[in-house]
Amino acid sequence: MGEIIKKSKQCINVKNVIRKTFAYLFCIIFVFLTQPFYAIAADDIDYYTMDYEAISLQIAKDVEEYHVPGMAVIVVDKDEVLFAETYGNCESIDTPFIIGSMSKSFTALSVMQLFEQGKLNWDAPISRYIDCSTYLKDPSEGDEITVRELLNHTSGLDTNHYFGNAKITESRGTYRYSNVGYGLLGKIVEAVSGMSYEEYVEQNIFQPLNMEHTAASLEKGMENGLISGYRNYFGIPVAGEPDYPDGSSPSRDSAPYSTVPAGYISSSATDMGKYLQMYLNGGMDIISRDSIDTMFYDYVPEDDNGNDFYGMGWGYSLQFSQPLLNHAGLVENYTSNMFIIPEKEIGIVVLVNMNDYLVDNNLLGNIILPLLGEEKVSLPDHAYIIFHILIDLIYLVIVFASIAPIVSIKKWKNKPKTKGLLVRDIMRHVIFPGLLLALPYILGSPLWLVWYFVKDLFLVLTLASVLLVSTGIYKVVVVRKNS
Repeated sequence: MGEIIKKSKQCINVKNVIRKTFAYLFCIIFVFLTQPFYAIAADDIDYYTMDYEAISLQIAKDVEEYHVPGMAVIVVDKDEVLFAETYGNCESIDTPFIIGSMSKSFTALSVMQLFEQGKLNWDAPISRYIDCSTYLKDPSEGDEITVRELLNHTSGLDTNHYFGNAKITESRGTYRYSNVGYGLLGKIVEAVSGMSYEEYVEQNIFQPLNMEHTAASLEKGMENGLISGYRNYFGIPVAGEPDYPDGSSPSRDSAPYSTVPAGYISSSATDMGKYLQMYLNGGMDIISRDSIDTMFYDYVPEDDNGNDFYGMGWGYSLQFSQPLLNHAGLVENYTSNMFIIPEKEIGIVVLVNMNDYLVDNNLLGNIILPLLGEEKVSLPDHAYIIFHILIDLIYLVIVFASIAPIVSIKKWKNKPKTKGLLVRDIMRHVIFPGLLLALPYILGSPLWLVWYFVKDLFLVLTLASVLLVSTGIYKVVVVRKNS
């Protein structure tokens, strides 16, 4: 080992050590952020004798340690509530949260109801029901996309498409998660039913199930007592308005990447428990058992691992010790998850009023594993602080790299303007900022989406890029002035 260290010192300098160190840190964080928590197989679980008190105490401890503002949890079977509790600043189990993409199951359920009534054919092209010129870049593609394809995300519409720019991509026929697809389904529900989406789900789902704290508009959600949502800035939760897509939010007119049918219904844990009990009881005159089975099991593979599938508004997973039906939800300042364990006839809902995309959203998956009868993954003490410090260090390095050329500008002026210096300046003021702004696209998300979901990262990337490019422009002006 000593010989290796000695040779290393001869080969690299301090700058390379620092550079590699932060590269390694970035890789560690990247692996943590991009890998889900896989459960350790659990023994056969009896959800009626489960120690919910111990689980609740552990959740309360985790909520405090991971700086989660508020959480509501409910566990139900067909007939009763087995466990219900709130944590943090959520004071009532009836308090509504925005449930994110869990809304898609309500939209799929609405489509299934209309199908049962003979008003809709899910193998028909969507152009039969709506004028696609408002929503698709090429309206003629509405003759190709079917309702079924929208339901199971095989239409070819991309993850980050939105109304007006949506178009069929090479992914047609395979799973590609698409918010805009469920937005189109919402428009189909309106066209076929002759009602607004809000009116339809209110009259055909919420009211029959006595979901008194559930709404499909921000105004109604606020009337119901919608809990404040939080975004995370550099490890600090900050309350803020949701970017609600119906124009009722004072913060902006609309969120272009999503719609209420795709992600902005608000509901309480109590109401979501009633909703899952409807499925567990075979439909309760809301929908037939056959249609429920179609929603659950008429699925397509999400990838090649053979463990994850997507039906119609519901996912089906074989990653755990028992098969799970589930759907997660994520908007700018709320996260959520719901599960049905079909073999046990158990439903579980977890609602959280924060989006901490780079840390807590991953930790939350670990917190709720005991509710599923799975063992938690062992994490280091103060994991929340550790991971946020590592991320903030990377942010700091990026910002420092963008400020350094400004601080050293006098020194730069006195340097001979050699080709080597020109190359370094091009790397620093053109290539590097370009890479920073391209990083989200390289990882599969446009920069504008980072603005909504990871604002601190957006601020760091754009600030650093603006400083670097501005300094580069100043240098060009100085060189031209002196030439």
